[in-house]
Amino acid sequence: MTRTIGLILSGNIASAVLMMIRTLLISRLISLEDFGLGSLFLLALAMIEMMSTLGFQQQIIQSPDGDSERFQAAVQGFSVLRGVILGVVLFALAGPISSLFAVPDVAWAFQLIAVVPLVSGFFHFDAHRLSRRMQFAPSVILILLPPLGSLLSVVPLYHLFGDYLVLLFAIILQMALSVVVSHGVSKRRYRLRFDGAVILGSVRFGWPLMVSGALMFLVFNGERAIIGRALGLETLALFSMALSLTLTPALVLSRSTMSFFLPQLSAAFGTDRYRSLSMAVLQSHILLGGGMVAAVALLGGPFLNAVLGEKYAAALPFLVWLAALQAFRVFEGGCAILALAAGHTKNELFVNVVRVSLLPVAWVVVTNGEGVMTVIWIGIVGEAAGFAIGLGLVLGRQGLPLRPLVPPLMLAATLLVVACVQDIRFGMIETAMVFMAILSAMVLTMADLQAYARRNAATGHLRET
Repeated sequence: MTRTIGLILSGNIASAVLMMIRTLLISRLISLEDFGLGSLFLLALAMIEMMSTLGFQQQIIQSPDGDSERFQAAVQGFSVLRGVILGVVLFALAGPISSLFAVPDVAWAFQLIAVVPLVSGFFHFDAHRLSRRMQFAPSVILILLPPLGSLLSVVPLYHLFGDYLVLLFAIILQMALSVVVSHGVSKRRYRLRFDGAVILGSVRFGWPLMVSGALMFLVFNGERAIIGRALGLETLALFSMALSLTLTPALVLSRSTMSFFLPQLSAAFGTDRYRSLSMAVLQSHILLGGGMVAAVALLGGPFLNAVLGEKYAAALPFLVWLAALQAFRVFEGGCAILALAAGHTKNELFVNVVRVSLLPVAWVVVTNGEGVMTVIWIGIVGEAAGFAIGLGLVLGRQGLPLRPLVPPLMLAATLLVVACVQDIRFGMIETAMVFMAILSAMVLTMADLQAYARRNAATGHLRET
């Protein structure tokens, strides 16, 4: 177990570090206004990608036919169709999107982004098929090389353009490299099939994920859109940087645990092993979310000051609060994995509806003179409510107990409160000691996670749970 999760986690961390270095480097090279404009390109791309997610990777892992060459070829064929459609849609929306953010003169740049879904449609899914067998080396290579190539391109692109186009072309290059590397790490020959039955099955499996992705786009980017529209590009740049510093570790944790636990849960579903493994997954996410908040509270401020200096000093007050917001998203990640393993793809719809429902509230308060911090507080309320609903759905639909989760959740809530007030009431050393005590107590209350670790850690690889 240690070797496997170490490979996945180190790969995701390294990938995130590379992308974070790229973001920090670009933010140092270009102006605040240009960085804010570049953030709009990321926003547009995320909108199209998240609103069209059909869960191809999850289908390859979760489906009983996921190891079939014909099924994989059919999924790849559907991926090409999806990429063509998305490219056309994004090209057509370039004008309205640029006008929405009052930058109509860069509509051509939004049109250029349309090449990203078109190219990514030719992605080879063999690395995800190998993940079914707990063979993660190809996936790790796939998540490492593209961001490395994109990072190496930043300085040449800066000398070539010197403005927001640096970020635009770095994004396009990373997506293109992802497709190339996916073919390079594959074991099977790339094939395309256009199978109506597989397409319909993919749509049935994926439409809740697609609608949930549209909602998740609003969850991840709604506040940025509101702040950029109402408070200006410089405020958007500050908020985007703080959000990136907290969202990145949350995504690393969620992607790593999804890759590690989903194949195990899918294989164990319907057996006696499933209940204990499910509790271990949920408990691990509570522990990881709490640990992430503690790390940001202790290291986030010094890191931002050391790397970005006075230019982004105004983003400091946002860090810990945004980390608390992301912690609830990490907690809910365990519920999402359990739901996918059982084929309950509609669960995330209800979770994200709750979060999105508060975005109009954020818009109203900002237009009435409130600042960024109020938007973050509203977001925390939404994420906490979404987690509560996600947990209730997965426990209720799968007949799982709540009791093993109550003590860890109470301790996690205590940790979040300490983190958010630590600048006011505690020094750094005292805060670190309190965090260590709370996290240790959390581990002691997680009997299922302890049992899972004991069964697997000694061998260095995964065993039947």
